[in-house]
Order: sequence, then C-alpha cells, then structure tokens
Amino acid sequence: MTSLGPPARTRGTVRSALLAVCLGALALGLGSCGGNLTPSLMANTAPPLIRVRLGAPRPRARLALPAHPWTIRSTSGDSYVLRAASEVQTELAANSTGIVIRGRSTGAAALRIEPDDFFTLDGRVYDGHLLVTQVDETLVFINELDLETYVAGVIGNEVGPGAEPATYRAQAVAARTYGWMRRQEREAEQAAFHVYDSAASQVYTGRSVPAQYGIRYDDMLRRTTETRGAILTYEGRPFRAYYASTCGGHTTAAAVSGLDPGHAAEPLRGVACAHCTSSKYYRWTAHVTDAEVVAGFKARGRPVSLPIHAIDVTRARGGWVSEGAVRYGASGQTRTIPGHELRSALGLRSHRIERITRESGGWVIQGRGWGHGVGMCQVGAIEMGKKGASESEILRYYYPGIAFAKVY
Repeated sequence: MTSLGPPARTRGTVRSALLAVCLGALALGLGSCGGNLTPSLMANTAPPLIRVRLGAPRPRARLALPAHPWTIRSTSGDSYVLRAASEVQTELAANSTGIVIRGRSTGAAALRIEPDDFFTLDGRVYDGHLLVTQVDETLVFINELDLETYVAGVIGNEVGPGAEPATYRAQAVAARTYGWMRRQEREAEQAAFHVYDSAASQVYTGRSVPAQYGIRYDDMLRRTTETRGAILTYEGRPFRAYYASTCGGHTTAAAVSGLDPGHAAEPLRGVACAHCTSSKYYRWTAHVTDAEVVAGFKARGRPVSLPIHAIDVTRARGGWVSEGAVRYGASGQTRTIPGHELRSALGLRSHRIERITRESGGWVIQGRGWGHGVGMCQVGAIEMGKKGASESEILRYYYPGIAFAKVY
C-alpha cells in the first residue's frame, strides 16, 4: 500500500556495510549474495536508531508509562522534569508557558521521555523513547527506536492477516531496506524525524497490531529477527524497495508512477504477476462525475472546465497509464496529466486503467489493482507464500536482478 519515500544518498560507510556478510551461510532462506565478499564484524554491530513521527501534530495526547523506571527530561537544558519507577497516566498538552504534564507546565518546549520498557500514546503501545516538541499550539510526537523494532511494528500492518512466515520475512527485508536508506541520507542526523507512521512512509503502529488482524506482535518481531540486518541491493547498493497492495496482474516501472528508481531501474521495471487474483481489488469499477473531474484537476493545479468531452489515456508497461488527457470546454481544448496524477484527480484505486466509457453526467472507469503498482505486490507475495515460496523467491520475483546484503 505504501509509496516509499524520496531517494537516499549513499555514502562510503554505507558501501562498506553492504560489503559485509553474505546471507547464504545464514538460515534465513535469502540465498547467497554472491561474489567474493569478505566477512566482517558488521553482524556484531547494533542497528541504527530511527525516528518516526506519530500521527499529525495535535494540541494534546494521552501518555501512559508502566511501573518501570522512567525519566522525562527537557532536551534544551538536559534537566530532569520527572523521574520515577511507578506507573503514570497523564495528559500532555501544549501551553503558552511550555508543555503541560499532569496539569502543570514544565516550562520546556521539548521533552524526551525515556521509559525502561514501553510507553503508550493515545492507546498505542510503543518501544523506545518518545520525543515531544511544541510547535505553536500543537505537539509533535516522535518515537525514537532501533531499526529492527521499527520493522517489527511495520510488517503486520503492511501485509495484514493470513500470510505465511515467508511473506512477513519478505516484507521485513523490504521495510528494513527503506528504513536503512532513510537513515543514511545526508541530513538524517539533524532531521527531527526520518519517517512518518502512515502510508506516506510505511504504516507503523508499534506493538499495537490491529486486533482484527489476529496477528501477535511477538510473531512479527520473530519474523523480523529471522532476517536481522538483511537489505536489498542492486549493483552493490541499496535501492528504493517500493511495494503496493495489488498490481492487478502486472507491476509497473517506477517512473510511470512518479517514483524515482535511482540506480535500480532493472529491479523496478515491472513484472507480470499471476498471484494477486484473490484480491478484491484485482478488478474494480469507478463512477466519476464531470464535476468530480473538474474538482480533481483543479486541486492539482491543472484546471479544466465543463463540459468534459473525453478522457483519453496512454498506457505503458503492464497496462499502467503513463499519461492522461482530458478534452474539455466550449472550444474542446486538451489538458494532459501524468497517469499517477490522473489516478489521484479522479479518486481511483490505481492508474492501471483498462476502459473508460461515457455515462450520463460522468464516466465509468474500469481498472485493476490498488496502489502505485511498483515493486512487490503484497497480495501476490501473500499468495506466493501460501504456495510455498521462500522470502528469497518472493523478493527475487518482484525485484529481478537483486542481491542481498547484511548491514549489521
């Protein structure tokens, strides 16, 4: 479902890490990374810390800390605000005199909350530390934790229920690759946070996997540990391991979906997929009114006007639309738009559009898939796992030409 984020800038330290330990000797099912790579002590190093913004800025939130040692300190002066080993449940709120805890102002605009175990924010349980910063009349909440624990909090949400262990492990490797790249960006150390907890990056909910999924967090942590430190590479470097819910029979090239493949155009070129037919979004039909066409194009800075005469598309690899064109207005002028923007403008599940027909006051649009269609098809990965495919087979299928590397 998620569209993985902007390009990372790879540095020499990253390249050294990628030349670490082949995974063939490990019982991960990931196969050999090939070549004459020299084993190193990289496997003994700790995963990096990653900072995740939790939700949107808001004026207040509920915080709970368990009956374990915990500390709340002001990050500006590194002074203790509260320190105890007892359970606490309180509200954090923005105030003109500083962040409010237990109804009293701390006088600080930035706090670091450091529990020995976990913390709960607005009903969700998280590991690591909580950074709270006041911006005007709202609070920004950031979870700082190690990359492995972060990945464990992602994969259950991204794959959902009913998958085999191999599929969760494949998702763990893809999610870790993304997180690793974001941590290696030039500005990462100074950045307030590296990723969002939503589909803007990867869906992350800490230990709190939705109950209806029937998935235990401990199982997700186990699947993550089974692939510890493993990432995807192409030509010796990590790449943007994009993935989406349902490809509808064929994934597409990154550029067609407005995503940057970086140096890895080959793994992200698009492949045929016969595995996602079970998805309820494998085929879909949408009804879009003329007024919705006008509003959608206007919202994206591409104004059109009534009447709408035609919607035409140009298709690329796998049937995904590379460009749309709307003929509109009294003089029948044409407005073009990239295919992925056409999807957003018309409120479609994907831009794999098969047919557009006229109906009274609007259009019937038939298509396939859900998401941007690049990289791993998650429903396809689920079905491959059910048929006995390993995580290595799943990842190599959707990202042809890849190798694996162990970075810690």
